[in-house]
Amino acid sequence: MIENDLIYNFAKQHVIGASGLVAMLMPQTFGAGIAVKSLDGRYQLVNKAMENLLCSSTYPLAGMTDTDLFPAEVVTQLERSDQQIMKGVAAVNEALNFSVKGLFVQCLWLKFPVHGPDGQVLFIGAAVIDLARHQDVVKLQEALGRLQLANQELQRNLAELDHVASTDKLTGTWNRRRLAEALVNEMDRLRRYNHPLSLLIIDIDFFKKVNDVHGHTAGDKVLTMLASLVQSTLRTSDSLTRWGGEEFIVLCPNSTMSTAVVLAERLRESVNQTIFPDVGNITVSLGVAECISNETWEQWFNRADAALYRAKSGGRNQTQFAAEVPTQLDAGENVAANFVKLTWHPAYESGNTNIDDQHRGLFGDANKILGAMLTGRPPEEVAVLVKTLLDDVAKHFHDEEITIAAAGYPGAPTHAKMHQKLMADASELALGFDAGTLNIGELFKFIAHDVIARHILKADREYFPYLKAL
Repeated sequence: MIENDLIYNFAKQHVIGASGLVAMLMPQTFGAGIAVKSLDGRYQLVNKAMENLLCSSTYPLAGMTDTDLFPAEVVTQLERSDQQIMKGVAAVNEALNFSVKGLFVQCLWLKFPVHGPDGQVLFIGAAVIDLARHQDVVKLQEALGRLQLANQELQRNLAELDHVASTDKLTGTWNRRRLAEALVNEMDRLRRYNHPLSLLIIDIDFFKKVNDVHGHTAGDKVLTMLASLVQSTLRTSDSLTRWGGEEFIVLCPNSTMSTAVVLAERLRESVNQTIFPDVGNITVSLGVAECISNETWEQWFNRADAALYRAKSGGRNQTQFAAEVPTQLDAGENVAANFVKLTWHPAYESGNTNIDDQHRGLFGDANKILGAMLTGRPPEEVAVLVKTLLDDVAKHFHDEEITIAAAGYPGAPTHAKMHQKLMADASELALGFDAGTLNIGELFKFIAHDVIARHILKADREYFPYLKAL
C-alpha cells in the first residue's frame, strides 16, 4: 500500500480527514521522519523518511511500539515525553542516540499532540531528523510550528462546522442529526447500566393559525422564544431538538417517567403563562415516554407520539404519557402497573407513628392511581381511587395540623395554609375529573410532585425536629 493510501485510510478510520495530518506527513518536510502514535503506544502511521531512518523499509512499523524498535534507555526517554504530551504540554524535544542494525544514529525527536474536534489529545505526533544528515534544525522547528498552528486552526474550523451541521438554524437547538448521535450513546447507557431515559415531544397548538393570522415572521419569533423558554427550564443534562415545523423533542437522560411528566407539566404551565410578542398566549401539547431497554428508537418515539396525539385529540394544552409499555423479560408480568412507582424509604420517616403511617398510606393511594392510569383502567375505577386519595389527604392534613401545633412547631400556621392551598387544588382537580376535562398529566403532577415531592418529602421535614419533644 502506498503512503498516500495509508494516510487516507488512517484519517478516514479516525474521522480526522481535515485535521492537518496530511500536511504534517506530506511532503516530507526537510527530509524529516514523521510518525503518528496512538495513546496505547502503537504506531499508526509513518512516512518513508521515518522508515529509512529506522532501516525498516522491509517491514511495516504500523502496530509496533517503541519497545519493539529501540533499546531500553531510549524507550524510557520516549515514554517520558509521551506522558508530557498527554498531560497537555504543547511540544517536547528529545536528543536521542541509538544504534539501528549496527549503524549509530544521532537524532532530534520533536513530539506534539494531535487533537480531535473536542480538544482532547487523540494521538501523539513526532517529527524526527537525523542530525548527521541534516543541520537545519531551526528551519524544521519553524516549519513544525507553522503546521501545528495550521492544524489548530483547522480543528477550530471543524468544531464550528460540526456545530453548524448539528444545530437548527432558526432556534439554535439541536437538529435531527445531533439527536441521532446522542440517542446512540444514551440508549446504550440504558441497556448496559440501566440508566433511565425519557423523552418529551412538544407540539405548539394551532401553530398554523399563528402563521396565517400574524405571518411567518411572527411564527418564527414564537418558535425562537419557545425554544429559549424551554431551554431555560431544562437541566444541564437534558437536550432540546427541533424535530420539524412546530414540534420539538426533549431528551432526558437519567429520568424516569414520573420525573419527565413533572418536567412536561412545568413546561406546559410555563408556556401557558408567557405572553409572546405580537401573538399573545399560546399553548402546547406534550407526549411523554420512558425508553424500555429492549425497544428500538422508532418504537419508543411512536409511543411518545401516540401520547402526543391523545393530548391533542383530547383538547390540547395538556400532557399525556405512554401507557402501552412493552412486556420485558418476565413473561406475563404486568410491567405497566409497576412502571411508575413511588417508593417509601425509611429516611422519609418523622418518628411519629401516626404521621408516618398516613404518609405511607398516601404513597400507596398514589401508586394505585398511577398504576390504574398506566394500565388504562375505566374512568369510574380511577374516580374511586381519586376520591380515596383526596379523603385520605384531607384526614392526614387535619391530624397533622393538630400534631405539629401540640409539638410547638412555630411554622404550624403557615403549614396549615399550605394544606388549604393543596386541598383547593385537589378540589379543582376532582371537579375536572368528574367533568371529564382533567388530563392525567395534571393529576400526575399534583400527586407525584405537589403532594409527595414538594410537601411530604420537603415541607413536612421542617417540623420533624419538634416531634421529638412529644
